[in-house]
Amino acid sequence: MKQAWIVIIALAALATGCGESLPQIPGLGGRASDEEQIATVLNDVQRGMEARKIYKVLAHVSRNYLDEEGRDYEAIREYLSGIVKAYREIRITRTSPKILVQGDRARAIESFGTVAEPADQDETPAINLQGQVAVYLERVDGAWQIVEWGPIH
Repeated sequence: MKQAWIVIIALAALATGCGESLPQIPGLGGRASDEEQIATVLNDVQRGMEARKIYKVLAHVSRNYLDEEGRDYEAIREYLSGIVKAYREIRITRTSPKILVQGDRARAIESFGTVAEPADQDETPAINLQGQVAVYLERVDGAWQIVEWGPIH
């Protein structure tokens, strides 16, 4: 069970899709590249997890989400809710992601560190984990959304 919590915290910090564009820069077309948009999404997910605001994370998760453990959107929503209840503090550090965009699909590989302090130390173990994760996204109506995240294969 401890390992499942660790994986979700780490994964939630990493993945999602976003239609936000960066501020317009004169002479540069004003629209962020796909890679920049995806990096912005991943940053937003990290901030959402650290602030324990799952709605901020879920805003980037596709309703068609499905991971290799069989979790769909509702299951991941419930899982993230459990994390927010179980941990009073979540801190995540990340390296710059390696992002590969192929048309309307993308994969981001990130290295991360996650430290989480439980609300009840007798019920839930503290987390101190480092690893890598793969985040799969697709562009839907101009916005990048996470369709899966999990271990690197």
